[in-house]
Amino acid sequence: MQPFHYMKENIERRITLQDILNYVGYSSTRFSTLFKRQTGCSPLAYFNRLKIEYACHMLKVTDLHINHICYKIGFEDSLYFSRLFSKVMGISPSEYREQMLQIGLAHSSC
Repeated sequence: MQPFHYMKENIERRITLQDILNYVGYSSTRFSTLFKRQTGCSPLAYFNRLKIEYACHMLKVTDLHINHICYKIGFEDSLYFSRLFSKVMGISPSEYREQMLQIGLAHSSC
């Protein structure tokens, strides 16, 4: 399905369901049904999950401030980003970064 590529290519942008629909050329109902059947979630929930995965990567490999990461992946509200991150990952972005740092330190001391 084409929208996966579109979402990954636009991970740093704010895109709407209408943007995705314009790209794939389906009606909203048809697309949402097909997408949910394939992924188990709505297109925007899937896109937000991709964004959180990308944020995890940046938290691991950069020292960018969490607010900067939030804006970089297309969220204008850092509080919303933190809540969404915590909902998806089970911990806050700062806790996630700290855990990744501890794991990295444990592996580097071997």
